[in-house]
Amino acid sequence: MRFERIFDDLEGQFAHHEQEEVRAVSEDLTRAELAQLTLADRFRGAEGHRLTLHLGATLRVSGTVQEVGSDWVVLAEAGGRRSAVVPLPGIAMIEGLPPRVRPAEESLRAPRRLGSVLREIARDRSVVRVETAAGSVTGRIAAVGADAMDLRSLPTGEPTSVPGSTRITVTLAGLLLVQLR
Repeated sequence: MRFERIFDDLEGQFAHHEQEEVRAVSEDLTRAELAQLTLADRFRGAEGHRLTLHLGATLRVSGTVQEVGSDWVVLAEAGGRRSAVVPLPGIAMIEGLPPRVRPAEESLRAPRRLGSVLREIARDRSVVRVETAAGSVTGRIAAVGADAMDLRSLPTGEPTSVPGSTRITVTLAGLLLVQLR
């Protein structure tokens, strides 16, 4: 009888250690999987959700996630119209980002980069407010290169060029926000 209790106890301990090992391996795999996820994957999982992005101490932009690229996110107003393009490196904090993720789909085409979205805005001749680390400028995007864009400023906020308009080059690395007016 006594040996049976010892064997039962040893079997119980073995089963407990086995469960602990499975749990530890599962946690390690979960952490490894989470380490592979990007902020873009999290934004893709949030399409259709309303978020508030903090781009600096006082600069915030809110909207519904409409489109996500590898290095940018487009937020829309309540009516579904594009309102802001935000480069991911400029985001400091995010309010309302759900834990869901959606990795980028495998496709033959490369994902759209920030430059292609900005060229689309330039073709539309939309008036934009551009926020950078150095300040804010209102104008129209005149040209978009690989790492910078030229903006024709509209100092008074008018829809057409006025005296005093200048061409300003903005580096994409310093870009925090392109908000459509």
